[in-house]
Amino acid sequence: MIGTEEELAGLIDQTNLEMGASAQEIAAFCERSVPFAFRALCLLPDQVEVALPILRGTSTGLAACVSFPLGLDTREVKAHEAGELCDLGVDEIDMVVHTGRAREGDLAWVEREVATVRRAVAHPLLLKVIIEVPVLPADLAGLVGVAAEAGGADLIKTSTGYKLLGIRPTRAGDVRLLRSRLAPSTGIKAAGGIRALGQLEEMVAAGATRIGASRGIEIVEEWRSRRAGDPSGR
Repeated sequence: MIGTEEELAGLIDQTNLEMGASAQEIAAFCERSVPFAFRALCLLPDQVEVALPILRGTSTGLAACVSFPLGLDTREVKAHEAGELCDLGVDEIDMVVHTGRAREGDLAWVEREVATVRRAVAHPLLLKVIIEVPVLPADLAGLVGVAAEAGGADLIKTSTGYKLLGIRPTRAGDVRLLRSRLAPSTGIKAAGGIRALGQLEEMVAAGATRIGASRGIEIVEEWRSRRAGDPSGR
């Protein structure tokens, strides 16, 4: 059970991956999000330089996506992009695995690709790998997650959640599947269609250690409303 608002906010990557968002819109998004002390803000690469000065000195980290949303760049391109973003000052990278290779079951490719990007993302910076569980058969999704883990992923992320791709929302069963296959030390980020507090709690109960959501503020506000109505948090 999530005991405090700080614990709740610390689970959430507050996300803005809107195509064509302006610098002014991203700045406003960051400024509105900072008081909630989310674990990180997750943005597209071109928005990093807008966010960095706003987040500097706050408790909120900055995550940037690599090869988003299709994951079809070469691994060398992905590594270069990740390295450039790390040099700029991001704290975390969310990279999209080559979904075609994953669907083919080419686990060696997945592991090599992740390892290539891992070399550009030096510890203690975090590497999250998006494997698009909703488009994979369950057994294969587990194997792809393990291959990404072997390549050096710190967290396996269920989905891009990118609505223009028409991918179904992440389900608690997707998280349980990954949790059953991954090492306890490997985190799981659930993302894709998580828009309410109850959904977040379901994902955490299934084993998620991080939540990607574009409605993080609304989720925290829902928590506050619940607490106001029942201070016990039930």
